[in-house]
Amino acid sequence: MSNDINTPTVGGKGNYEGGYARFLKAYQEFKGECPKGVTLKLQKSGTKYNLLLQFKQPPTGKRLPKTANLECTPEGVIDCVKKAKLVSEALGTISSASEFWDWYDATILGKNQIEDNLITYRDIFKQIEDEYFAGYNRNTGRPRSRDIASDLASYESTKGVYFRLFPNWDEYPSWESFKAMLYIPLQNGERLIGSKTFKERYYILKAIAKKSPNKEHLLKQLEPINPKQTQFIKKQRIAVDVFKDWWFNTKQEAYTIKNPQHQSTRHSWLWVTGMAVIYGLRPTQIAAAVNLTKPFVTEDGITIKALSDPDNQDNYLVLGG
Repeated sequence: MSNDINTPTVGGKGNYEGGYARFLKAYQEFKGECPKGVTLKLQKSGTKYNLLLQFKQPPTGKRLPKTANLECTPEGVIDCVKKAKLVSEALGTISSASEFWDWYDATILGKNQIEDNLITYRDIFKQIEDEYFAGYNRNTGRPRSRDIASDLASYESTKGVYFRLFPNWDEYPSWESFKAMLYIPLQNGERLIGSKTFKERYYILKAIAKKSPNKEHLLKQLEPINPKQTQFIKKQRIAVDVFKDWWFNTKQEAYTIKNPQHQSTRHSWLWVTGMAVIYGLRPTQIAAAVNLTKPFVTEDGITIKALSDPDNQDNYLVLGG
């Protein structure tokens, strides 16, 4: 009977098998995992012990305990260590006291959170994907579609490839996972900062942050990072006359191809290559152009000559139409 009387009662709600002894063992084992400046604390209230976080609280800087909204269980201890790490990060990044306590209430205590605000990476990726395919091709103006291979490839190369850098799509957006994704080393061993990949990862993260409930915090952490691309692929040059010679020779060789489909494909790509080099067009611009080989008449009756017209001195290019 005396042992039962001397056993402390743990705070919180739930059914605790093993009681205080099991909880205390976990507390002693895991409290050392906390980051510098934020520690776990057991505080007695009447006959109960409650699990708290202790740190220098803004704006006073006084080191005081604060509830973490956790049960006194081994699982609660593990979660409390995780929250201690979040608090340590927030103390180092959030300069405003009011902003910190708003963050603490929402993230650590879970106050004022409604179900719609609990958005995972998977939810956000789905929103971005739906918005992408609800949009239009920027060169041709046609609606994008999941049934068009080029649209699927474009989505994959500009968004999908970066979404897959997140290992757990069912997590909620956090600055810790943002940093992990942003600074993954390049596989070819090249310098990450200043690369095209780093710039693209940065802007993907901004798009994700804008759809996150904690967007102010995430965008603030991204703000001081410079995503400017400073590394570029070395450009190659070729004289126009050399290109023309290669082009005509290759075109003649294409006529020797026996398979009609292969021959047609070779001629088509040669035509695209010639337009890209001679007129300085991108392949997507060529696909969107409407006056390459025939004139285009505007709604108000103005005729734009074809680029192939020898009498065309203006060389205007009309896209879309």
